[in-house]
Amino acid sequence: MRIIQLSDLHFGTEVPDVLAALLQSCHRLAPDLILLSGDLTQRARRHEFDACRKLVKALPQVPVLAVPGNHDLPLFNVWHRFRAPYAGFRRVFGHRLDPVIETASTLVVGVNTTDPRRHVDGAFDQQMVERVSELLRTSRAAFKVVVGHHPVDAVLLSDERNIARGAEDAVRAWTAAGMQLYLAGHIHYPFFAPLSGRYAGVPGDAWTLQAGTAISSRTRDGKPNSFNLILSDDTGVELQRWDYSAQQKGFQEAGSVQLPLGVSGA
Repeated sequence: MRIIQLSDLHFGTEVPDVLAALLQSCHRLAPDLILLSGDLTQRARRHEFDACRKLVKALPQVPVLAVPGNHDLPLFNVWHRFRAPYAGFRRVFGHRLDPVIETASTLVVGVNTTDPRRHVDGAFDQQMVERVSELLRTSRAAFKVVVGHHPVDAVLLSDERNIARGAEDAVRAWTAAGMQLYLAGHIHYPFFAPLSGRYAGVPGDAWTLQAGTAISSRTRDGKPNSFNLILSDDTGVELQRWDYSAQQKGFQEAGSVQLPLGVSGA
């Protein structure tokens, strides 16, 4: 299974050269599945969602699973924010905010960590934790992934405040139910790390993978635009980060890690 994770596209702030390079890389890498982990638009405006829809149509024609980010809810239109906060997102990606894709080898569960009452912060509520735990527990897939927008871990002190409320309860419940990988975005700072580094006692083979911003000008801390590639087969899982090089006008593999996961079925 080849999975590409794109996050924090922030259409409305996209860089055309980076967008073109991203499309080239996605077609060259030939994924089986594409995951969009939120903040697909900058201000949840119709033309921004239309641009995102155009990107999805231009990507390899494989299943796409998308979850909303806090920027995908209207900020200045208060009526829409509280009466129809996800209308724009649903117009492009359908009604569900918590989509699920399952194959013989892989389960991917989307979670909506946003809340119209909060402009930035995310949360995992108890109902979500229980629902996802049941899906993980009952799935026969060997590789089990959860994807949301808000992170459950951070490497910079300034990002500690961005860890979603309820993250520890979610991580402990989901890893106990079989989750091996949690994907997120939001902070525009890519990294991968074992979840046991923050949450003592969780299985050592459970990791988190953070994506940078794929095409937006809103990069931070010297990190370039980036996306993630996840490769899984019966020997294990490899996580790769692909960074944009302005010099080369394209994305190149910038780092990888082999996970101690025994998954079967490619």
